[in-house]
Amino acid sequence: MTQRFRLGVIASLLVLVTACGAPTPAEVSPDEAVRRAAQAMLAQKTMHFKLDIGGAPVMLNPALGLSLRSAEGDFARPDRMGVHVKLVTPLAAVEADMIALGDQQYVTNFLTKKWEPLPAQFGFNPAVMFHPEFGLEKTLEGGLDGAAHGGVESIDGAQVYRVTGSLDGVRLQFMSGGLIRAGRVQAEVWIDAGAFTVHRALLVDAAADPEQPTTWTMTFSSFGKTVEIEAPIK
Repeated sequence: MTQRFRLGVIASLLVLVTACGAPTPAEVSPDEAVRRAAQAMLAQKTMHFKLDIGGAPVMLNPALGLSLRSAEGDFARPDRMGVHVKLVTPLAAVEADMIALGDQQYVTNFLTKKWEPLPAQFGFNPAVMFHPEFGLEKTLEGGLDGAAHGGVESIDGAQVYRVTGSLDGVRLQFMSGGLIRAGRVQAEVWIDAGAFTVHRALLVDAAADPEQPTTWTMTFSSFGKTVEIEAPIK
């Protein structure tokens, strides 16, 4: 193989790799990316979501020692949600299913596994995360304080803008059912560079424990898929 032929092969491979690579997304200001993300999320009729809690525990009911570990399920506008939650009690970790249909919420009993109305002492209804007046979308619509580009990354093969900033915890108290404190909350949002839907959002609440801040990691997928969420058969 001649030197000229080898160089030609290398050059051809470089052209092929470049051609196959994903194009660099157009530059969008961080404020514009967050604004468009709010609009894109509000336009989604359904979505799958997952919430993971890390760091200092999120206490749903301090008197009972009940804390939230994770929640995963489907949301259908305007106010239907089916979700599986993992909780921690002083004795053991427990799991339950929840259904929210507007003002009607149901949960499976930890012991009997039978459906019953969501008790007031449960402390958190995940459906508030998407409330039309103060949910995630409305929070994004108000923007992030000090929004800045964190670069372009890849999540599940999709190119996303990473935007960093912060929020006054007061803006998040309704969305979190009062579980996020009123202090400054650091925020990161990963926004699809094409559809502008949110792939992931991270909230870091240091007010409860500055040395071990609580992290709320929310991931979203399966936008627009058909979901059926109905009242449980008791």
